[in-house]
Amino acid sequence: MSYDPFQFYPTPKTLAEKAFAKFEDKHFVRILEPSAGDGALLEGMPCPSYHSRPAPVDCIEIDMSKHAALREKGYNVVGIDFLQFSNGASYSHIILNPPFNAGAEHVLKAWDIAWDAEIVAIINAETLANPFSKERRQLLSIIELHGDYEIIEGAFLSDDTERKTPVDIALVHLTKRFDMNSEVFGDIIGNLRQDAETGAGLADGYRATQELALPASHVENSVIAFRAAVQSMRESVFAGNRATYYARLLGETLAVRNGGGTVTDSELSVGAIQKVLHSNYLELKDRAWAGILRGTQVTSRLSRAAQRRVESEFETIKQLEFNESNIYGFLCGLIENQGEIMNDMMAECFDSIMRFHTDNVVHYKGWVSNDRQRTAGMKIKMTRFIIPGHRAESYQRSMNWETQQFLADFDKCFSALDGKLQPDYGLVQLFTDRFDDLKQSERLDSSYFSVRYFPQAGTLHLFPLRKDLVDRLNRKVGKLRQWLPPTDTMANESFWSQFDRAEKFDREIRAEINKNHRSSRWDDPLWKIARGSEAERAEASARIEEAVSAVLDRHGISTDFLLTNDAGQCLLPLAA
Repeated sequence: MSYDPFQFYPTPKTLAEKAFAKFEDKHFVRILEPSAGDGALLEGMPCPSYHSRPAPVDCIEIDMSKHAALREKGYNVVGIDFLQFSNGASYSHIILNPPFNAGAEHVLKAWDIAWDAEIVAIINAETLANPFSKERRQLLSIIELHGDYEIIEGAFLSDDTERKTPVDIALVHLTKRFDMNSEVFGDIIGNLRQDAETGAGLADGYRATQELALPASHVENSVIAFRAAVQSMRESVFAGNRATYYARLLGETLAVRNGGGTVTDSELSVGAIQKVLHSNYLELKDRAWAGILRGTQVTSRLSRAAQRRVESEFETIKQLEFNESNIYGFLCGLIENQGEIMNDMMAECFDSIMRFHTDNVVHYKGWVSNDRQRTAGMKIKMTRFIIPGHRAESYQRSMNWETQQFLADFDKCFSALDGKLQPDYGLVQLFTDRFDDLKQSERLDSSYFSVRYFPQAGTLHLFPLRKDLVDRLNRKVGKLRQWLPPTDTMANESFWSQFDRAEKFDREIRAEINKNHRSSRWDDPLWKIARGSEAERAEASARIEEAVSAVLDRHGISTDFLLTNDAGQCLLPLAA
């Protein structure tokens, strides 16, 4: 089903309150709103009493731009297309204002997925007045047997209506009840006979579950396995309630009767069963979505911090129903955002090198648009950078887990820069294979770095073997941070000259910086730009920029780099 904005009519507050008033049972276990829009219909939900908590509300909305607003209001978004939704057993109440041109289909869907629930729907009155289709006739038949409806004229013409229309509506109320006695417990004598077992026969018929013959598609396999798990879970919950029911027929134990034991029977009610079903369903759905996330190659290529960001966003995704359309939607979104995710990982790798040691980076005069102050750009050194904080004791036979994860992040970042899934011989493998040699400070090579390790000091000295990859990292982060122009052709020869020679000017720039600050590191702009607060970093950047400009002037390099505005139009040069 595709989104049609012309079918979006937010529910007026008065109509929303009237719809909620239709519910006969005001004990809301869990509510489903399958056509949520911006949540207008839910504004009519009655406020809970002082001592009670508001009922949890799940929403489905096909227009994904409205999801954020729904979540901000405290609602869970569990689906996109209601007609593809199947989990209805958890809901005690379903309330909906579906598209006027598909009212019958949506109400029938709500009836189909409901287990023990009341349904209230706002549909076009024409749907019931002119039952020309099979769906409309089926809906009328269900209403006749299980509910009623009320015609309201001009419901979308009131003063509180956001989008007015002269259409008359039918307010439909349906009740679908689950017969606990006949469907869970059944006929007492009949079920007792059916369930009777000898002690030796309790295990008869048990066989290990055979592997299913599933389609080749991993997504299809996952969905089939999930649905099988949900069905088995539901049967298990019912079986557990049957066991409790029969146990109660037997009466209490002597220990309980004599006050020496405790009763552990679960509550036998539809509401209690719905809560258990929902809790178990959420766990299975969590497992299923986690399996999809683990199965993507994207996350296996990410650093720890980048993985945590994806997993944080994944908390929202896993609220959606686990079906093929939602899975493919998630995968498409992950692919579309892969570039941004990778950029974040590059910036994180750059920052980890920059902040550990002030000598790891060199500075140049940054490029900015005309509406910002000049900033100092930074580059990782091509020659060597030092990483402290990885001490190893003499008795250790391998690097600790935290250091291994840190090295793995470097492997992933530089593999991505090299266009590979993983390095041919990474830092992690080097430290695994040659740890004893590295502890003796022997210089050894991985795919991207020559390494010397000083275990007592806890420092890693990394000498880049692929200077082109370091340059690629510097340019990528430089553009992300707007230290470099969006395209190379936007800057003049002087700009690129000072950018390329930044490492040669480093000692002179540091000497210039040292002229203007005290010896304490707390006043050192090189320290502040790596580890200071946002205000301290801005101040440090300005001081470093002044020092860079002074050095460039001494070398006869013009700092009148051409600026552009956001639209890319050329502006007058800015004086140094």
